[in-house]
Amino acid sequence: MLFLFACSVSTLSAQLPAGMNIDQLTDQQLTQFIQSNNLSGLSEAELEAKAREKGLTPDQIQKLRTRLQQLNLGATQQRQDAKQAEDGKRQPVSYLLPKPVADSINGLLIYGSDIFTKQNLTFEPNLNIATPQNYMLGAADEIKIDVFGFSDKSQTLKVSADGFIRYPNIGPIKIAGLTIEDAKIKLISALSKIYPGLKTGNTSLQLTLAQIRSIKVNLIGEISKPGSYTIPSLSTIANALYAAGGPTKIGSYRNIELVRAGKVVAHFDLYDYLLRGDLTQNKVLQDEDVVRISPYTSRVEVRGAVKRKAVYELSNNDKLTDVLNYAGGLADGANKEFVRIVRFGQQDKEILTVNATESANFSLQTGDRLYIDSVANIFNNRIIIKGAVYYQGVYSANKITTLKDLLDIAKIKEDAYKERAVVRRLQNDYMPEMVGFNVDDVLSGKFNLNLRREDSVHIFENSEIKENYKIQVTGEVNNPSQYNFAKGMQVQDAILIAGGYKDGANKKIVEVARRIRDVNSKAESPLYAVILTADAALNSSSANLSTQLEPFDIVSVRKSPAYKEQVSVTIEGEVIYPGTYAIASNQERISNLIKRAGGLKTGGYAPGAFLLRKTFENLTPNDTVILKNKLATLKSTFTDSVKAKEADSTLKGDMKIVGIRLEDILSNTGSIYDVILQDGDIIKVPKRVETVQTFSGVYFPKKIIYRNGLSIKQVIRESGGVIPGGQRKNAYVVYPNGEVRTTKHYLFINNYPKVKPGSEVYVPMKKEGGKMSITELVAITTGLGTLVTLLLTIRSLTQ
Repeated sequence: MLFLFACSVSTLSAQLPAGMNIDQLTDQQLTQFIQSNNLSGLSEAELEAKAREKGLTPDQIQKLRTRLQQLNLGATQQRQDAKQAEDGKRQPVSYLLPKPVADSINGLLIYGSDIFTKQNLTFEPNLNIATPQNYMLGAADEIKIDVFGFSDKSQTLKVSADGFIRYPNIGPIKIAGLTIEDAKIKLISALSKIYPGLKTGNTSLQLTLAQIRSIKVNLIGEISKPGSYTIPSLSTIANALYAAGGPTKIGSYRNIELVRAGKVVAHFDLYDYLLRGDLTQNKVLQDEDVVRISPYTSRVEVRGAVKRKAVYELSNNDKLTDVLNYAGGLADGANKEFVRIVRFGQQDKEILTVNATESANFSLQTGDRLYIDSVANIFNNRIIIKGAVYYQGVYSANKITTLKDLLDIAKIKEDAYKERAVVRRLQNDYMPEMVGFNVDDVLSGKFNLNLRREDSVHIFENSEIKENYKIQVTGEVNNPSQYNFAKGMQVQDAILIAGGYKDGANKKIVEVARRIRDVNSKAESPLYAVILTADAALNSSSANLSTQLEPFDIVSVRKSPAYKEQVSVTIEGEVIYPGTYAIASNQERISNLIKRAGGLKTGGYAPGAFLLRKTFENLTPNDTVILKNKLATLKSTFTDSVKAKEADSTLKGDMKIVGIRLEDILSNTGSIYDVILQDGDIIKVPKRVETVQTFSGVYFPKKIIYRNGLSIKQVIRESGGVIPGGQRKNAYVVYPNGEVRTTKHYLFINNYPKVKPGSEVYVPMKKEGGKMSITELVAITTGLGTLVTLLLTIRSLTQ
């Protein structure tokens, strides 16, 4: 069966197409017929022509077209051809990175150098453009030869190093050195031996570049990176310049030469591209071409009011006008009358001033520095109006010539002070002058004034020439402050503006302090203010004229004498019911608070209790240290972190320790130590502390276990002793309740205070420089005086 099938296929391929029955062919047979006769991938017109060439009848051609649509052979072939075309795209050559920084001289950019720093402006040739007919083929080029028509054949061939391609059944054909157009003519002549239709016109030939070759060019002279570069054969002069980083600081942008076989074949001016977009001289390079950049011949610097300040290179025929055009023209604010030029002479510099009418014919020299000034900040026709007008600003003195015209167009505001306004102007000798006028007189035509250039008119506002009227509300109101005064305002209005009364305000008696305004009296008044009393209750029907307010009145609302706010104190630490308590009267004492708090707990240490009280004096550094230590001692007795945090928050405001003796208070209520409580007092009752703490001038400040008979000397000795500068003779003890006991001195005898549990021992340090304090000096002097007196007494007794 396989043998018979193969024979039938062979017979089908060999039999005359006219007897073929398209409908009876299998898909495989039809595909084989299409491929063997090169009928795939054709348009409908090409398919019909090709099928007729193979001898198919019109009916067979129609059936063939229908079967092809069913098989989608044409689309499949088209996709394959598209993929081949994508794979056959010419591949680019990788280039060097652009120059990192543009070149500059004296802070000015060299015009054109910045294009070699931009990644998106590489001048890279489009490698996939239509094949240029004047492209000269060379070794390593790949060409694609398409033969189509009665014959259909496509070949991709590479040009050998000797310049030949080898076409099947033809042999080597030399095409190197020929343009695409000439090579096509030569190939038609050579291939007509196997494709006779090329001569008759029934078959056509198309020649394109498949892959271009790389060429090697040399860049020499004033180029940033001179050397040999491998670039695509479609590259131009600009492409090679970019690859080499462009000209150096002294390289020419206008005289770039293309040397081929020892001869200059092109002059490329980069300014043609930068200024006009002209790339006609940007020639395509060939293998072994040389691009040479000479040093510049003439350059100038352009500064000032131009659109593009830079260093520009000149050609032989450039004039001043050309350079200004290179700079983008003058800026909007430029002085268009002249250009200043600093020029280098033979031995010194010179200044040239070129008028605008001379610029078209003025020749520049290399090194010239052009300065274009901005227009001076003066007006030749300006007048100004400010103040109480709706349209203040500048106006033209050419159109508005009189003061009345200016006021009419500027529109006077309703709150303008019309009795006097001023015109400020300059006299002929530029001395300032002021002309006053009445606004109503000008508007009514009674007075007018001719305006001059730079006249300035000022219309005053009423609020501008008057003090800002305010009143002040103080005392028992919700928002005491200053408020704007309004005519007709009464005391009740002021109180409402201030947020109304507080709860304890006395609404019946309100004081109003008023300024003394006796402007006619020649003698100084001994009075400072007029004090008025008004009934300002909000529901009062009194119409007392004294309630009418005047500017700068001070309204004071007093507190009712019988009104009392709650006063509270706080007790913390080792009591049964710690917390905040309201004081019932102004005679409540510490003993009463301890009783209300349930007394001390079993572990409460009465000798260590202390009182914190608000004061108007600032805390001294010593107060702060002692208070922090006391609070640290109290915190150490807390097991609850929340309570410890609350103890930290007590060191705020101006709080000072008041030394109390709680054990004496509890044993003798009403004694001098049982002080009367005040608002905000805080009593701290710690646990018993069985240690003594040392501070300051000892080697190892630490806590020491307390024991009976412990003295300051022992405490200092167990802390390592006194460090240099420490003053043991001035040591003092701070007891847990805040009391301080210092060392007493009698002659050369020091009487140190006792140490109790929880005490803090401080050894002070000498002041810097070894200077004695006044206290130390008095103590020493007193001691010496006593000693001298004692010696004299002993001497007199012995005599």
